Amino acid sequence: MRKFSEPGRNFLSKVWKEYEPIRVDGIVVAAECKHCARNICAERKHGTSSLRKHLKRCRERKKVLRVSGQLSASIVSADGVAMGLWTFNQALARRELMRMIVLHELAFSLVEYDGFRRFVSSLNPSFKMICRKTVKEDCMKAFKEEKRILQRMFQNSKSKISLTTDLWTSNQTVGYICITAHFIDEEWKQQKRIVKFAAMETPHTGAAMFKIIVNFIREWNIEDNLFAVTLDNASNNGAMMKLLKAHLLLKKMLPGGGKLFHQRCAAHVINLICQAGLNFLGTVINMIRETVKYIRSSPSRKEKFQEIVEQHGVSCGRTQSPDVPTRWNSTYMMIDIAKEYRRVFDSLAIQDKQYTFKPSFEHWENAEYVCRLLKVFYEATNVISGTKYPTANLYFHEMWKVKPTLEQQHYEDDSEMGTTVKYMKRKFRRYWKMTWLSLCIPVILDPQFKLKYIEFRFGLEFGNEAAAMIAKIKNVFQGLFNEYLQLNDNGSDPMSQGGDDDMVVSGEDPMVDWDQHVTLTARSTNLDSTELDSFLSKVPIRRSDQFNILAWWQTNSGEYPTLSRMAAAILAAPASAVASESAFSTGKRVLSDFRSRMTATTLEALVCLQDWIRANTNTQRSFASVHDIIMDLQGMRN
Repeated sequence: MRKFSEPGRNFLSKVWKEYEPIRVDGIVVAAECKHCARNICAERKHGTSSLRKHLKRCRERKKVLRVSGQLSASIVSADGVAMGLWTFNQALARRELMRMIVLHELAFSLVEYDGFRRFVSSLNPSFKMICRKTVKEDCMKAFKEEKRILQRMFQNSKSKISLTTDLWTSNQTVGYICITAHFIDEEWKQQKRIVKFAAMETPHTGAAMFKIIVNFIREWNIEDNLFAVTLDNASNNGAMMKLLKAHLLLKKMLPGGGKLFHQRCAAHVINLICQAGLNFLGTVINMIRETVKYIRSSPSRKEKFQEIVEQHGVSCGRTQSPDVPTRWNSTYMMIDIAKEYRRVFDSLAIQDKQYTFKPSFEHWENAEYVCRLLKVFYEATNVISGTKYPTANLYFHEMWKVKPTLEQQHYEDDSEMGTTVKYMKRKFRRYWKMTWLSLCIPVILDPQFKLKYIEFRFGLEFGNEAAAMIAKIKNVFQGLFNEYLQLNDNGSDPMSQGGDDDMVVSGEDPMVDWDQHVTLTARSTNLDSTELDSFLSKVPIRRSDQFNILAWWQTNSGEYPTLSRMAAAILAAPASAVASESAFSTGKRVLSDFRSRMTATTLEALVCLQDWIRANTNTQRSFASVHDIIMDLQGMRN
């Protein structure tokens, strides 16, 4: 900026932005208009009134203002507001500052950094910067407002809610429980929200978890709106679910008698099975890890490896990278890629005597075998633990791919491989025994398959046992349908109304309970012969990879009002308790250093609010390729 040197004159008036001062012996005597170059008297004794009058009359300036106005009107902000109509809003700017800090896990003290303050001032000097205490207060206020909105939505929702829980720890070894709600909204869109992030006292027993979850359910007033809870197979989770299920059954608040209430986390079981397979390959895994480190340890070794790759004409298209030991998918992919370079490793061992990590023929054969097994688990985990969780009708198909893959393995000897396969089979059979019913029910609601598909698959697989299994599926499905039928009739949840045994008997007419029983039975039978029979009797529609089951039920909810409400509850229940970024991990979920220093109340507010902001603005991170992200974070790429 130009500095004026006339003693005692500061040139603070805004009009001087549009004039160049003209000096005589260092004293300003006139001003040249920047628009039309006309000289205007500007001696100090006359002030700036003549300069202002000229600006109002200046034709060239009017042209400039007209053009700039047109440009401002044509420029539109990200929110669709024409800049010509824009005005600064301090409250809105503060909300956006709060949102940025929550979304990107920034420190509250950011607002007190001199550099940040100068940067904001350069963008808009009108913004009144706030202190860290005020930022925290803004975050807590926003959390409470959004929480009230979400609570009202749950209470007014006609769809049931399913929960998942996951345990976290801080760098100070403080334990936390994270509760996530899953539901289908009124527009038939699948939604999930973190609704509780609470510190847990040690030891982390089932009773301690039960206390937190029951208090949460009461606080949010969703006791009569729960459908299922998905957890891993830890013993404390099992103990907690026994207490929670008994508590809700006592109040008659669980659909279907709670038969579908406890869902087992498929990702956890797959993790255990895959770790067993990888443990068997411990030697070859270490050899491949050391090989990758050796090749990447110097530019000359990289060049030598690349020369051999070209000599053998290997065109894998994938870069050999080391794995992350706590993530079995990265280990699987490291081995899978290494198999493509098998001949290259053999040649490298011949040409470079310092390279001593070449796997043997037997090692490679075992790796080929285990990788074929792990591939189906890898694909299943990607489906059941997607970032935006898939609908429940897909889980059966993925686990059914796993079942025959394992069952067809015939290592029945006492070798290490035989022992490993037996363990993998035993783990999966136990999971299948506990979950086959909850996996089958959603398939019935898929118009591409319905009950006919389950009958077809079970008939081929289980022979004489299939009839009893199908009968059990039908019984559970029919029971759920009857409950939802009563829900549609009464306009409230039948679980809170009691069953036939709890009907109020009038003192004047002791047969009123029979009348009510006959009425409900007639309604169930009537609709059973129309809505339910109509849906099940129709031929399944043609399968399509692009089929959207939620859109189908939204379109057909008028024809199937009771089944559509069932679908909204059943299809929202997840098969995995963790999202894709954690599904392959054998490690614990650990809070960042920044978050570990917060109080439990502040931490819960920031964790939940961040999740809600992402959900409302579609800023969920994409985990389409978990392996790629892992490699990027570890800095393992070329």
